Amino acid sequence: MKTLGPIGIEAFERRSISAETAARFAIYTASRTLDGEVVPDSAGNIVVFPFVEHGAVVNEKYRAPGKKFWQRGGGRRTFWNADALDDPGLESGHLSLVITEGEIDALTAIECGFPLSVSVPDGAPGVADGEDPADLQPIIDEASGKFEFLWNNRDRLKRIKRFIIAVDNDRPGQRLAAELVRRLSASRCMFVEYPLGCKDLNDVACQRGPEAVAAVLNAAKPYPVRGLYQLSDYPERGPLPTYSTGWWTLDKHLKLFTGEFMVVTGIPSHGKSTWVMNLLCNAASLHGWRSVIFSPEMPTVPHLRDKFRKIKGGARCDADAFICEYFRFIDADPTGDNDDDFDLDWIIDRATDAVLRDGIRCLVIDPWNEIEHARRKDESMTDYIGRGIRALKRFARLYDVAVIVIAHPTKEVGKDGKSRPVTLYDIEGSAHWFNKCDHGVVIDRPNAYANESIIRVAKCRFEESGEKGEVVMSFDRERCRFLTLDRSEFDHLQQEAAE
Repeated sequence: MKTLGPIGIEAFERRSISAETAARFAIYTASRTLDGEVVPDSAGNIVVFPFVEHGAVVNEKYRAPGKKFWQRGGGRRTFWNADALDDPGLESGHLSLVITEGEIDALTAIECGFPLSVSVPDGAPGVADGEDPADLQPIIDEASGKFEFLWNNRDRLKRIKRFIIAVDNDRPGQRLAAELVRRLSASRCMFVEYPLGCKDLNDVACQRGPEAVAAVLNAAKPYPVRGLYQLSDYPERGPLPTYSTGWWTLDKHLKLFTGEFMVVTGIPSHGKSTWVMNLLCNAASLHGWRSVIFSPEMPTVPHLRDKFRKIKGGARCDADAFICEYFRFIDADPTGDNDDDFDLDWIIDRATDAVLRDGIRCLVIDPWNEIEHARRKDESMTDYIGRGIRALKRFARLYDVAVIVIAHPTKEVGKDGKSRPVTLYDIEGSAHWFNKCDHGVVIDRPNAYANESIIRVAKCRFEESGEKGEVVMSFDRERCRFLTLDRSEFDHLQQEAAE
């Protein structure tokens, strides 16, 4: 029989949690047999937390003395108390879902009058000594299951209006909060502040009582998204984190950052798509970024796959493993049998799923003109493009993802076979491309038969992420690689350009 024995009752009472509250969630004590199996035992010293979804136990988490935790083999990754996600008050917005780092904190919130409280199943990601959680690379290895619980509950989570992130006030907790907010969107999340000397909700309950816990949760503040706020309303944030492009000559002019909107243009066949694919491979190798690509002009198999193989180099099996690890592709049907049109909302929905499931850091649309333009009858092309760019920028900010759009210039640039250097204002449809981008890049190959390309950063909104300018790069046609010229070649070409 599964009951909460004396050791379990005493443990919960030390944490200011009543045995009645623990028993309400079918928490029980157990012991281990000689072969390691966990079996119910009222005299046992292992506390078992059942994970219930739709009324059925789908997993169990075991806590033994010495803060030793493990879970049932093959159990489903989900929230503890996951059925709280179905409360209609969450969908209406009248109530908030409290997300904690551990089951004890979720029980504390429930004990103090917040029944719609859940816990992540695996605690917070680690932070090594000397590391700053704000500077760490985002967690993208979803294959390990660290954030599989979010993906498994994605439909339920999409309906919830507000979340209170009440994780531990330490460096791993800060990193967990950042990962949750990125996936759930800052516009729906609120943060809490604990009294001095308390690192989590249970600390508050044990040191200051249940009224203090209620006060902490009731005083949760929204993450700033829009509108006007006092400085004290903002959580602490560091300077804009930027990332190398992988090309030392270009880094002076362009450094990547998540949440940005980049537009890339240039005359057809000058290498726009190939340059972006090189950039994505560099971001994967250097920073562990995963990317999702929408490229209706170029079939994933064989074209994108073969180009990525050339860029990556090495054995084909290693290149394919690299592609599978770091790239996802948006398509209605990978077999190519489905010719349905795509609109921007559909693409953003698929990219949102890729954030939740795969932790992607970059969305590429190549090219813009291939999207089904769902323009309203009373809407000009300029207004439509402005609306589309706003939607992409909103997605970039909400999910901390870099968005790169490849956009063709107007046909007037190459009229009568006489092309001229492209500017961002030449992009077909609207000046919004120049006005609204954070980075604007032009790829130019003045001599179509030469192996040199000019990478021109025509706009850079933030000084931390570079400055306007251009660099010359060599292009290895056989390997589809854009390569940094060695320093002597680069200095020589720069000198020639200055003269």
